[in-house]
Amino acid sequence: MAYIKLRTFGGLAPRLSPRLLRDELATVAADVNLESGRLVPIKDNSDTLTLSNSSRQSIFKYTDSPERWLQFDEDVDVVRSPIPGDVNDTVYFSGQSFPRMGRSAQIVGGSVFPNASFRLGIPAPTTAPTVAPVAEEQFDGVITFVNESSTITVTTKTSGTAAAHGAAVGEFVVLAGYSASNGVTAEDINGTYKIKTVPSVSTLTVELSAAATSSGDSPSVANGASFGANSDAELDYDTSYVYTFVSAFGEEGPPSAASTVITTDDNMTVAISGLETSSSKSNTNLTKKRIYRSNTGSNTTQFQFVGEVTLATTTFTDSSKNSELAEVIPSTDWIAPPDDDTSLYPDGPMKGLIALQNGIFAGFTGNRICFSEPYQPHAWPANYRIGLEEQIVGMKATSNGLIVGTQSTPYLVTGTDPSAMVAIKIETAEACLSKRSMVDMGETVVFAGPDGLMAAAGVTVQNLTQGLITAEQWQANYYPSTITGFYWQGRYVGFFNTGSGFGGFIFDFRDETIALTNLDASALIRGGFTDPDDNELYLIIGNKIKKFQGSTNNLTYNWKSKEYVLPRHTSFGFAKVDAEEYPVTLKVYGDGSVVYNATISTSGSGFSVTGTTPSFSATAIPEPVVRLPATMHKTYAFEVESAKIVNEVCLGESIVELKEV
Repeated sequence: MAYIKLRTFGGLAPRLSPRLLRDELATVAADVNLESGRLVPIKDNSDTLTLSNSSRQSIFKYTDSPERWLQFDEDVDVVRSPIPGDVNDTVYFSGQSFPRMGRSAQIVGGSVFPNASFRLGIPAPTTAPTVAPVAEEQFDGVITFVNESSTITVTTKTSGTAAAHGAAVGEFVVLAGYSASNGVTAEDINGTYKIKTVPSVSTLTVELSAAATSSGDSPSVANGASFGANSDAELDYDTSYVYTFVSAFGEEGPPSAASTVITTDDNMTVAISGLETSSSKSNTNLTKKRIYRSNTGSNTTQFQFVGEVTLATTTFTDSSKNSELAEVIPSTDWIAPPDDDTSLYPDGPMKGLIALQNGIFAGFTGNRICFSEPYQPHAWPANYRIGLEEQIVGMKATSNGLIVGTQSTPYLVTGTDPSAMVAIKIETAEACLSKRSMVDMGETVVFAGPDGLMAAAGVTVQNLTQGLITAEQWQANYYPSTITGFYWQGRYVGFFNTGSGFGGFIFDFRDETIALTNLDASALIRGGFTDPDDNELYLIIGNKIKKFQGSTNNLTYNWKSKEYVLPRHTSFGFAKVDAEEYPVTLKVYGDGSVVYNATISTSGSGFSVTGTTPSFSATAIPEPVVRLPATMHKTYAFEVESAKIVNEVCLGESIVELKEV
């Protein structure tokens, strides 16, 4: 006697003929959970939030309590701050006209988030500062040196109008470079002396450090006297200046071009002007400027901090000495990430923003991968970029490194320092067909390729679906170039657009038997977000955010068996459906045609069955065993449709046979 009895239900493997499938595999498996080996309906999605419009393509859960969602009309990648314990809840995002960032103060204002944001990266000033030495104070009168026993008089100017000198008690007068004569030593004249009395316009009285003698001569001094606080004879040196923009968050950008080189000394004051008050870049959040000075006279040397002014201030006066110069400018190479400047970035602004180890961010534009300075997401040095042979489609990070999908072949990018990243071409001709299909699954990155669902780990790429589906079936039935994928509870969930409808699938890595099942989709899934805190998946459907399988309501699944080939033509007279609850609809196929289609329901203490093939009204039955038409067939298959759990399906020639097996 012949019979079919199935207690373990599996997933799809359309690569094989329905006749060659293992008994547990299916030809149809939609909206069903097979983890337990039983037919278990998946849950419907539940509403989480109504979006501000039905054009949203990206969402990001910003806060849990209260629950706030960022929503965008573009394919936007959002990354949280790399700074541990960031009290400002800073986020960074790319995919719009230029990369952006915002803190909670900007993000949560209003009712739709993000309420506001700023351009990511600080631009460089476009013009160099103008510098000029401020003329040293000149005294055009008489300087008198006094001590206990003698007086030396030096006439600094023999003609002209005396000028106010501005000297004060306690400052110093410097007379350097003048020759000694007539018994007056060089040390007496070529020295630095302290002002003793508040001078008039025409005279200064300074105190000698030691006794001096004089013949009464009055040497003529052509260049006058200079005043300052330095007790050492001054040496001339060359210097130049740069300045930077600084944001309200303390982010500093690259410097301007260097000023002209000027000659100065530690007693000279330098006037700096021409400091820009704004940037040509929009939405930059600039508030200050920092001024730096070289310490060797070369405009290619290191620049050190000398002062800070507000953004609106156009001038600065530097009177600091070389010994007082502060920290070296940190942002010499800190340029902004690629933005909307098409003359510099013909491939468009940077996108694909992701976080790597060691506080490093990564993104891409065209065929270039860009990296940030560690823990400085606003700083993206040009020498931290890697150019690939192919145009980049997308990228995701794994524990082994950065997996980069291109239009022809994937790459592995490794390194712990952004200045020393290495790109390794993976010798597998598997293009990434959809940026949004790339999903970080932990140890692997999964993406839609032309031949199937691909998994990249290290320098190897595996076709996950190769044993289940052909490349032709994959292209024809799953539309890989349209796939949007997500991580959900250890599984890959993908949705696609057929052009005339929508569909989806779940790929389970844990067991090839249940690996592939389909999802019915009545609407386009435009985007979504996997919450790392609760491991739940949230989808954009229409103008709603819906939690994937978040409802208590079961969906109706369809599961169809393989085609069983019997050794002889057989008439299966009876079928049994063992379910946790009912109703359950059973279809039986004989030689490819539906020979039986009926729904088993509970009725009082027993059951009832209603059929459409053959057609009959509700009939009471004592147990979920139905009589099949008396027809002979060589091949059989069956299909179950229900929103209830089904444990077992049996087909046999007699009731006795069903009970025996």
